[in-house]
Amino acid sequence: MKRFVTGLMKGRAIRWSALAVGMAVAGLSLAWDGHHYRVGGAWIGASQGGTWTALHSPLDAEGETAAIRTVNTSWGSSFAALLAAFGADTASDAVGEMRMISRDTAQWTLMAYAQKAGNPLEAKAIGVYSGTWKFTSQDTAVLNYSLNVYLPTADGYPDLNNPVIIPGVLPVTGLTDTAKRVPILK
Repeated sequence: MKRFVTGLMKGRAIRWSALAVGMAVAGLSLAWDGHHYRVGGAWIGASQGGTWTALHSPLDAEGETAAIRTVNTSWGSSFAALLAAFGADTASDAVGEMRMISRDTAQWTLMAYAQKAGNPLEAKAIGVYSGTWKFTSQDTAVLNYSLNVYLPTADGYPDLNNPVIIPGVLPVTGLTDTAKRVPILK
């Protein structure tokens, strides 16, 4: 009889444990809305004064990190004035990296040169953009970021200890862009 009662108790404990695990899994699946975005792909975007294209090349199979290359296709008068303030007349492509920090948001940093035309091009300043990329759907995103500008050192890198500060102009914070994924056409 003792064996029978012990067996029943074990059976009940297993059933209750299985029920508890099942309820926990169901609760987690309800809390998880199924949207875990991955970085990668080709994007077009618009900022307050211009347009750009970007290529995000994943660095891992999970789509948690990516290398970025962004090309400005047009810019507004405020960006042109910023270039002119450093004696530059063009900007290089921006390159950097991004990594997912939550299921719908990535953190990123890009660097680009403000350049004076010539052969060779002359680097006048280095812009460092940093911010977040928040997916609003699989194919759209909102970027919030800031821009700091540095003078190049002799080796062409930015002197990150000495940002250029121009009151009312630099650094620039509170910038917002929108982005759309370039679709695969059928």
